[in-house]
Amino acid sequence: MKTITLKSDDTFDALLTELARNLNTTKSGVIRAAVINYKNYLESVSLGRQVREASLRVREEALEKASELDAAHADGL
Repeated sequence: MKTITLKSDDTFDALLTELARNLNTTKSGVIRAAVINYKNYLESVSLGRQVREASLRVREEALEKASELDAAHADGL
C-alpha cells in the first residue's frame, strides 16, 4: 500500500479518531471509506443529472409529437 500524508488540525484529528474508534477501524480505513463513498456520491449525482436531462428531452419530444397530432386531428385526418 502507498502512504499518503495528511495535515490536519486538532479538531479534525479528534473527529477522525472518534470515527475510527466508533467504526472499529483505523483512521486510514475511515479516510479510504470516505473517499470511496464520496466517489460513489459524485457518480450518483452525475447519473441523476443525466436522467433529468434525458427526461426533459423526452418530455419536449412528446410535446412536439402531441402538437403535431393535434394539428393533424384539427385538419380532419
